[in-house]
Amino acid sequence: MQPKNKKSIHIIFLALYISIVLSYLLVCFVPFLNPGKFWSVAILGLGFPFLLILLLICLLVFAIKKSKWFFLSLIALLASWKQLSVLIGLKFSEQFNEYKKESSLRTLSWNVSRWTESENSMKEKQGSSYRSFMLDAIQIENPDVLCLQEFFQCYAPDYFPDNIQPLQKMGYKYYYFTPSSKIVNDLFQTGLAIFSKYPITDSAYFQTISGGHSEGFSYADIKFQNKTIRIFNTHLESIGINRNDYNDIGKTETARSIVSKLKSSYYIRSQQASQLRQEMDRSPYPVIFCGDVDDVPNSYTYFKVKGDMQDAFLKKGVGLGRTFQFVSPTLRIDYIMADKRLNIEQFSKLNYKYSDHYPLLMDVSFAR
Repeated sequence: MQPKNKKSIHIIFLALYISIVLSYLLVCFVPFLNPGKFWSVAILGLGFPFLLILLLICLLVFAIKKSKWFFLSLIALLASWKQLSVLIGLKFSEQFNEYKKESSLRTLSWNVSRWTESENSMKEKQGSSYRSFMLDAIQIENPDVLCLQEFFQCYAPDYFPDNIQPLQKMGYKYYYFTPSSKIVNDLFQTGLAIFSKYPITDSAYFQTISGGHSEGFSYADIKFQNKTIRIFNTHLESIGINRNDYNDIGKTETARSIVSKLKSSYYIRSQQASQLRQEMDRSPYPVIFCGDVDDVPNSYTYFKVKGDMQDAFLKKGVGLGRTFQFVSPTLRIDYIMADKRLNIEQFSKLNYKYSDHYPLLMDVSFAR
């Protein structure tokens, strides 16, 4: 290779490297910048895992070449420690034991995606769905508490079966269902639902600012071992991207529409997360948090919601912890957490593919 060509390649590689580092450093600010104002940085934050891979490749190349640029890569990595600490679960030795101690409370969180139904699919399939499989999965896992998002309840049995009664027959005598959507004379209702085998002594529902793709948040106080645990359940604003958006993503008009949806959802989620955090901070009881947050772990929303709580996946999980089946393996957008007055004993991401979200399971006990 001629020296001139070699120099040109070096300059191009260096320019690409600097752009990667600058983008990576910019993404390091994502947890600290309110996406309501800095939405473009928040969008860039979705690419954090991929920028990390590119940076690690550059780090390796410069280490082999013993280049001074190695230290810039190292500094960038150190600057991202806050995000790296929540990206990957490292508990390789943890195995989930189906046996549950009497002192433990087992909670399952799952976005059941309206039992995977929509108006059109119900008409086409005469009310058939993954519903029975999902109910079977719940019965198999046998948690003490269920936190369900996009829970669909139908009061027209000829059209779709009742969903509350089967759960009550499983032993979930106590429940708090807060529909955020009611259609067809209130016969079809969708929203947040908390089911419990233990008494619910108090409950509340909070409406939030919404763009039409969220369900607010609720809590239920559960009496367990003569103590009270406050369990929060939420579904924050989703982006609202549909199948047509994915199919036509290469078109300029569609791309603009997606960016607009991202911008709007980031603003709304940041407001919702702040309201949710305030209510959790007010709790006089130990808190368990369950929900579809619709944002990745390195986001402002995640850190706002998490506060100083324990993320069950980070405590007991391994890998990237993907909870959304589609688009990218980096999408861990559903979470189950507990505050420090509780011990997280076990965690599992369950591999049921009946919804577009995977269910999460956690065992906790009171800290001594």
